[in-house]
Amino acid sequence: MKKVDYPERGYFEINIDHIDNFIELIRPDKENLRQYLNYANKKLLFRGQENSEWELTPNLFRSIPHFIARKFDGLAFVEWTYLHSFVKACDLNGVQIPYDSMIFRNNFLNEFPNSCALAPAKWPLSEYYELLSFAQHYGISTQLLDWSYQPLVACYFAASNVVKNNNIEGDFSIWCMDIEKINLLNDFEKKNIEIIDVPKSLNQNISSQQGCFTLVRQDVTRDSKCTFCDEKKRIKEVTLVNDLVAKKEQHTMLLKINLPNKFASDVLNFCDAYSINATTIFRGVTGASQHVKDQINKNKFDDCLRSRN
Repeated sequence: MKKVDYPERGYFEINIDHIDNFIELIRPDKENLRQYLNYANKKLLFRGQENSEWELTPNLFRSIPHFIARKFDGLAFVEWTYLHSFVKACDLNGVQIPYDSMIFRNNFLNEFPNSCALAPAKWPLSEYYELLSFAQHYGISTQLLDWSYQPLVACYFAASNVVKNNNIEGDFSIWCMDIEKINLLNDFEKKNIEIIDVPKSLNQNISSQQGCFTLVRQDVTRDSKCTFCDEKKRIKEVTLVNDLVAKKEQHTMLLKINLPNKFASDVLNFCDAYSINATTIFRGVTGASQHVKDQINKNKFDDCLRSRN
């Protein structure tokens, strides 16, 4: 295993070339991560990504080209309109949403908050957190970033997407963050990052996935520009989690583990041995059907891998 420090990027990286070393490092008791993260109490978050070259970019910042939002007040308004449309669609479908009441709708859904229009750095208000997380888990783009307290959940999401897309070449990654040190990223009178743990009764997928979210507060004004970078495929001016970590010179709290894609099927087998698969991560029929799809994708991936060896 090769460790590489990237303080200017806000993390350090371990490149692993064998599945056995990966399993020893990422096992559920988290014990072997201690030698790298030097944590005190195993307060870790995990995120899996199918491409090791991807940044820690929330979907909203990846899906808004420049012609939709050129300034941050417009970007905040776009996210609010997504929520507004989502709630209207839930009403049409008879779906209960979190934090719902006439007072909430009158105060927060009838019109975009004036305070956020004047100062987009205040968006989103905490009153929107439950709705944002609910919408995010059903495919709506938000500036929240998904994490899990369970390392194998992160492994499942990364590896299952690798086999789904039949990507034999390249690496996937598991990000690990020591949240015991999260306050080192905040200022004395200002929170730059928040870990959002919402009530899980109306969103059972979050419960199954032991999930939570991070929200990085953007240091912007109403006239701050939004420039979509085609090379990075995201809005260039936003601050990501690792950007904030780099700024605060705390890169040892964020670890990125890379593993070749050819081991994705082995990772899924390891997760399944601990009962981490689509049937336990997604509730109901959705989980059952996804489990079948995962098995089909895995068989195709294994066949493709064998044909290349």
